[in-house]
Amino acid sequence: MGRRFFSILLVTISTAFVFTGFRSIHGQVVCFGDSITHGAMVDGNSWVSFLSLEHKDIDFINAGRNGRKTSDKEQLLPILKQYPDAGYYLIFLGVNDLKDGTDSMVNNCIINMQWMITGIRNANSKAKVVILAPCDINLETMNEINVNKKYNQNTKQSLYKLEKGYRELAKEEHTGFISLLHAVSKPNYADGLHPTIDGQKEIAKAIWTGLKRLD
Repeated sequence: MGRRFFSILLVTISTAFVFTGFRSIHGQVVCFGDSITHGAMVDGNSWVSFLSLEHKDIDFINAGRNGRKTSDKEQLLPILKQYPDAGYYLIFLGVNDLKDGTDSMVNNCIINMQWMITGIRNANSKAKVVILAPCDINLETMNEINVNKKYNQNTKQSLYKLEKGYRELAKEEHTGFISLLHAVSKPNYADGLHPTIDGQKEIAKAIWTGLKRLD
């Protein structure tokens, strides 16, 4: 009887902890990213859509745009004005900066990310900033268009370096950090670069898991 009561108590406490974590994520969550966030190759059904469907009490805002790079950082400014009271800013950028990637490109991504963090904090000091390290790419299934754009082995290596750099930046700036580098399974890339529907679902799951841990 005593052991059974203790087991039930542990389950109750664990469940309460989990649901407290769920409830702490609320209000507007601005998702600032590129074509993966916008929903390219999946008719707009990106990870933002899946999180919105699964968590209807949270306002996930899709602020993705095809082709966006971290160097397009000033595109964040009108978004900050549009959502002045957002509780979260998730920044999912980097892969488009890394065509035929180099260390210099990786460093520029980190500098641009730091600029965006500062911009968010200046505009909305209460918002939580979360850096999302981009997904890997699949060179085996990369289509001709993306090969010609020079998404290649150098890009892949640079993504791994960027993940490390973003992680270090998050520690320095005291932001949240979620790595999506290994979130998408190899078969779940539509063209070697953009995730399929199943890949987008994998991203949504990884981000939600990461957000719960941050809270």
